[in-house]
Amino acid sequence: MRRLSSVIASLALAFAFALITLVPRTALAKGGSAIGEPLRLEVPNAPEAYYYKPRAKGPKPILMYLHGRNGNPAEDCRKWARVASQFGWVVCPSGPGDSGAGGRSWSNGAGDAQRIIDATVAALRAKYKGKVQRRSNILIGFSEGAFVAMQVGLKDQATWSKWLILAASDQYWGGTEVESLDKRKVRRVYLLTGENDGVAQNTVRVGETLKKAKVPVMVKLVPGMGHEVPSDRMISTYRRPLAWLAQAK
Repeated sequence: MRRLSSVIASLALAFAFALITLVPRTALAKGGSAIGEPLRLEVPNAPEAYYYKPRAKGPKPILMYLHGRNGNPAEDCRKWARVASQFGWVVCPSGPGDSGAGGRSWSNGAGDAQRIIDATVAALRAKYKGKVQRRSNILIGFSEGAFVAMQVGLKDQATWSKWLILAASDQYWGGTEVESLDKRKVRRVYLLTGENDGVAQNTVRVGETLKKAKVPVMVKLVPGMGHEVPSDRMISTYRRPLAWLAQAK
């Protein structure tokens, strides 16, 4: 009888392992990386923003992502949350221009963008109080969002002391604007551009400008990459840059 029970138990265990091997690995991977839909943030006199809460408790910095032209801030936020929510609040404001089908644009307007960004930060802090840091936050901008981030970052270096600029260009700064760079406020800047992107050499020149201002900067031209990072390479591409930025005090 005891031997029969042992055989039944062995068969049950073998059957369980067989079921596991029948589940596609992709399904398991998707289940493990599910992050859900972004939360919505009402922003006074501006389009709504999207955000994800930090994975850890306590006061955390904002990692604000500024989308490219015709980018979808809600969809972009989902992508960035997978790699950035371990470091803090992932916040994705919407540009003032409506491109249709969820797409937004900043309309090359750094002034309007500054107003929307400030209002978004104020709305988040009003909702979560001291859980959101006032300073030492990370500003991320891609393409048209890079133009906005490089402008806003200069004007508010205390709030945005760390920058991740994707597809940066020296054409986004005027000659005199750069003089306002303060290495005591801007703690670190990471410039990342695909080596096949048309602004690759412009990015290198931005790095040279930052070095002259004695701002700690890393410049990376990603081999084989064009203007945009494929969604399946988000974590492998951005985890280290974000970790490097987050370490700066």
